[in-house]
Amino acid sequence: MRNLVLSVVLLFINLAGFAQITINLPLTRSVFQRDNNNTSSVYISGIYEGVVEKIEARLVPIKAGQGVATDWTIIKDKPQNGSFIGSIKGSGGWYQLQVRSWKNGAVVAQSSVEKVGIGEVFLIAGQSNAEGKRNFGEKASVDDRVNCFDYQKIDFLDEIPPFQSFSHIERTSFIAPRGQGAWCWGELGDLLAKRLNVPIMFFNAAYEGTSIENWYSSSIGVSTKHPFFQFTFPRETPYSYLRISLQYYISQLGLRSVLWDQGEAESELNTTQEYYVTALKKIIEKSRTETGKKINWMVSRSSLFKTNQTYPTVINAQNSVINPADFIFEGPFTDSIQVPRPEGVHFTDAGISDLAKAWDTKMTNRFFTQSTPFLPSPIVSLNASCQVIDKVTLSLPTSYSSHKWSNNTTATTLSASEGVFSGTVRDQTGNYFFTATIDVKKVFPSTIPFAYAKQSPFFCEGTSTDLLTDSPDYTSFLWNTGETQKQITVKNTGSYSVRGINTSGCASPESNIIQAQMLALPGKPVIYQSDVAVCEGNTITLASTSIAESVWSTNQNAPVITLGNAGDYRVTVRQKDRNGCFSVESEPAIFSIKPRPETPEITQVGAFTLQAKQKTEVSDLTYEWKQDGNISPNSTGFLKTSNQSFITVTALRNFTVSNKSLTCRSNLSGAYSFVPNTELSGIIVYPNPTPNGVVTLESKENVENSLLAVYNEKGQFVHSEAILNLSERRFVNLSHLSSGKYILKFSYGAFVETKSILIMK
Repeated sequence: MRNLVLSVVLLFINLAGFAQITINLPLTRSVFQRDNNNTSSVYISGIYEGVVEKIEARLVPIKAGQGVATDWTIIKDKPQNGSFIGSIKGSGGWYQLQVRSWKNGAVVAQSSVEKVGIGEVFLIAGQSNAEGKRNFGEKASVDDRVNCFDYQKIDFLDEIPPFQSFSHIERTSFIAPRGQGAWCWGELGDLLAKRLNVPIMFFNAAYEGTSIENWYSSSIGVSTKHPFFQFTFPRETPYSYLRISLQYYISQLGLRSVLWDQGEAESELNTTQEYYVTALKKIIEKSRTETGKKINWMVSRSSLFKTNQTYPTVINAQNSVINPADFIFEGPFTDSIQVPRPEGVHFTDAGISDLAKAWDTKMTNRFFTQSTPFLPSPIVSLNASCQVIDKVTLSLPTSYSSHKWSNNTTATTLSASEGVFSGTVRDQTGNYFFTATIDVKKVFPSTIPFAYAKQSPFFCEGTSTDLLTDSPDYTSFLWNTGETQKQITVKNTGSYSVRGINTSGCASPESNIIQAQMLALPGKPVIYQSDVAVCEGNTITLASTSIAESVWSTNQNAPVITLGNAGDYRVTVRQKDRNGCFSVESEPAIFSIKPRPETPEITQVGAFTLQAKQKTEVSDLTYEWKQDGNISPNSTGFLKTSNQSFITVTALRNFTVSNKSLTCRSNLSGAYSFVPNTELSGIIVYPNPTPNGVVTLESKENVENSLLAVYNEKGQFVHSEAILNLSERRFVNLSHLSSGKYILKFSYGAFVETKSILIMK
């Protein structure tokens, strides 16, 4: 035994220098519901570093006699993308979950979850003697194997509530999603853990003071009021606490039974036996429909209210509902416990302990044999792929009814270059399932391929050399040239590298860089050029001083070349000698053939405003407008006119190239026949109504120095601004005003003009 312990210690010391493995699920103190053969699967999700061949797991009892150790079991063979999911089956017990990864026949990483259970999971529902009360003499659990999720949401439960590390039930623990303190559940957990020798997990969806009508009405979506405090329950509460707990928490861990303790409110409400029976059966049926499982229920017989006032009608109703053949089991009769009760309704001190014992007494071996547990759900896998070198696309299965990523997006796919992501999906019934976790950076392969020249990286310009890689970790590759073969041929001086591509289409880090260089160069030629800049439609001539063949960077082969296509040029020439080797490039001939602007099209954009428009917007154009052949002094893209005329426009663009000024003209636009609207007068305001509060002002006359005042429907002044002139259309931003009708008052000279507008946001 001593040698075994020493070996384990040395193993962990040796692993310190290796890659890490992180377990995301299960959370510490998770308890997975066992089946009636005392077994269950522990579902595991995690991420790892590097490339590994397999991932194994095992369960090691925390204490002797508290479980059965398992052998190392492969939970994922040949994992990909730095992520894994799997499961290991074990017997009821309290375990340390150990996970390790292998590569090249050796363990390279190991991690653990210190406490994981296979045992019994219960969901409590009902009213305050189920929810619990604080400072009534409740006790913490003594047995370390009794657990809860220490969380509470009072008013309503979010559809996807928190899911974090579980904890031991202490006296003041909340028992999610609504339980108050340990109450009797910590002591019941101790009794069950000792008797069954398995860990226990409690969730608590009870709601104090609630009636059977509250539970039934909220289960069918009908609004209901608290019988004593008279507030209206929000969001299908109290039933939503039960539903969400079943579909979310219980879906992950499984369930033995719902523990129902409710009835004290009914005597005050004079609830009939028939109503109580019908309502409780409907609630039970609803819980089963919304999980797709034959959920077990254990129903307590409870009615005592106000110290010693009992209500046999409810007891009879509860007895009528109990039917082990329908998986509805008999819970404790609580009216006889601690009578009279010092507080009136709620148990205190020894009464709380007696309540725990009463529940334990009803959880007989027969109950555990006859009930069929709801077993935990597997973790859903994620697909990862790369569409581009630096971005990973994660995909959720599309067969689920809804999807939500850990970054709160809801599409079935997510693309990212970095970050750790997981998801939650929901099936058609309503149950939620957790997905694997993927660290995007770990999807990219880490092994760096090696690139080399087949013969030599140096070659005479005009010939070629072969570059290749033979990295055994990849079957496909991507060179920085865009080529994907293992071997490529290069013909230019330059830097070359390659990336390995894994089965997900993701690229490795860049390989070493190969510098390929040409040798044996003839003399460097000189270029003479005819100009440094011309407009499109003209040409520039280049001449080389090469004695031998001239090879231009434009792929032309002649002593003199002429270029006429628009563009900014940097042209070089090389001299090719009789050996087939090329000179270095000449000094570049830098010049421009500037494109003529796109032919504009005239569009009327206002009552008196025309705009010269191109399909491609260019910010530095001026325009030459002509009205009936006369050139307008206006050079902007907009022309205001109030006279009937034929109008054309030419776009102009000015360039400065090597201190040379150059103006390039577009082709003449088509003629536009402008006919003014004679019905328009004064200042025109549009659009009206305006969807965003921004309006345009125009006037046939060039109104100057106008003052705009804005009034609301009540005549209250709300805004003003000066309008210097209306020689062209102007924009007024009233987006700060709320929706409604407004009066615009324009004052200019001796004139006052009013307009009404409607702002509709």
